[in-house]
Amino acid sequence: MGHYREAEYCDLDVRLSRSDMETFIRQLASGGVSLVWRDRQEHVVLVAMTGQEKREFCFQQREGLFVLTGTLSLQDERLVNALQQALVTCKGRAVVKHFTEGPIFISKYRNGEALMIMELHGPRKKVVYEKPIKITSEDIMKAMKNKEIEQRIPVLKLELDYELVSLTDALQANDADEVARVKGKLEELRRELLMLEAFDFGQSEVHH
Repeated sequence: MGHYREAEYCDLDVRLSRSDMETFIRQLASGGVSLVWRDRQEHVVLVAMTGQEKREFCFQQREGLFVLTGTLSLQDERLVNALQQALVTCKGRAVVKHFTEGPIFISKYRNGEALMIMELHGPRKKVVYEKPIKITSEDIMKAMKNKEIEQRIPVLKLELDYELVSLTDALQANDADEVARVKGKLEELRRELLMLEAFDFGQSEVHH
């Protein structure tokens, strides 16, 4: 990946322990970033100032954790590196867009791992990495316990829409390998969505 000029973190959910927060602050400070800590009732704000930009990291405090959610656009490499390390170390979730002078790189992270990295260059797109995903009943039960089903279903539907567009492109380009890959991915997503919706319906029936 070439030198980026901006990184955008979407659908961000990173949960830092106190030691993780200390590491995050220490990494920024050691890079020469000026920091201001502001306490609020239910959240804290870490203001990071560089020669290039000023950014506020707003952490909610939940059960002893510092939770960073939402969308953040960063330009200074020191801020990006610190947040990226926290995302991986704390097993966070995000869709990260790295904007370069050429292509845009989009990475999907879950549990601190990159599930997919895609390169967009004008109308052309290419998957440069994709982690094999196997969905088991144990995964679904775990998702239920963590109350993630309601968040996962709309994301799955977006992924299905995206893969359908990819399938259309592959068919128009007569790319048999890409058609086969996308069809396999669609079937995988479809199975996961059916299982999640079934469990979600079951939970709703119990609550009613």
